[in-house]
Amino acid sequence: MREKTYSFTIEEIPIIVTKKRMKNMYLRISKEDGSVRISAPHQMSDERIYRFAKERIDWIRVYREKYLRAKEGRREVRQLSEAELKQQKLLLKRDVEKLIAKWEPVMGVKASGVTIRQMKTRWGSCNVRTHHININLALAKKPPECLEYVVVHELTHILEPGHNAVFWGYMTQFYPNWKRVRKYLNDEVPE
Repeated sequence: MREKTYSFTIEEIPIIVTKKRMKNMYLRISKEDGSVRISAPHQMSDERIYRFAKERIDWIRVYREKYLRAKEGRREVRQLSEAELKQQKLLLKRDVEKLIAKWEPVMGVKASGVTIRQMKTRWGSCNVRTHHININLALAKKPPECLEYVVVHELTHILEPGHNAVFWGYMTQFYPNWKRVRKYLNDEVPE
């Protein structure tokens, strides 16, 4: 069966529905433009899909408005000059290197280096083969505990490459507040 797309509105919020070959229904709100999309199996009734969205309309409104405000904020932010960008990267790199020096002996790991980059979808990454860490420049605008959480998270990948129970066990051992900080960052939008 081919995909079928249609839309409806609940309380002035447009909702785009795509029926396709799948088992479960999913609701997504785009962080880019605040659009609300539901993917559902072909056999699911339109009435059930509507009820599903209606039951979650308060949640949809909160996150949609949050993402739209964040988009407006990004649009209003003055573009940094090359010199300002370079300075911001240097300052953040210095902070990251201090955190790495603090955590390497505690965790028994060694990072091979760190790069500060502008990243659209991640706060950080770790090359588990080379132990090189990348940190999102947007963390310069977040509370210091966010940067520390991301550094510990990426160093933990040196011990355990995947996000499995072993990985989260290490996170709990080394950084017990990780769930609270991760929730805060997941609700934020990397710029």
